[in-house]
Amino acid sequence: MNQIDLNEKVAVITGGAQGIGLAIAERMLDSGASVSLWDRDQKLVEETARSLESRGKAEAVVVDVTDLDSVKSATEKTKTSRGSIDILVCNAGIAGPTVKVWEYPPEEWQQVIDMT
Repeated sequence: MNQIDLNEKVAVITGGAQGIGLAIAERMLDSGASVSLWDRDQKLVEETARSLESRGKAEAVVVDVTDLDSVKSATEKTKTSRGSIDILVCNAGIAGPTVKVWEYPPEEWQQVIDMT
């Protein structure tokens, strides 16, 4: 596997508590970075951060990426605890309902846009 040197780098991964975000976090940790997992599910993100401790420095930050004040607060928390943010992975997202595009409810589409 290609090894990327991310020693001393701090990576923020939105939606980092599970799925693709978790896989990205594992890869970043294996490459030497510390990670700040941003997710709106407090219990899950805290459990995930604990499960990654053997791989490196991982912290859990509860954040709603659709809320600017929440993002600002998470940014300050991460910068205070880690010193900087070197890498940002915008992974958070939702798929919404599985329907034909012309049947997609506009309010559901807006949630998808807001999340990503």
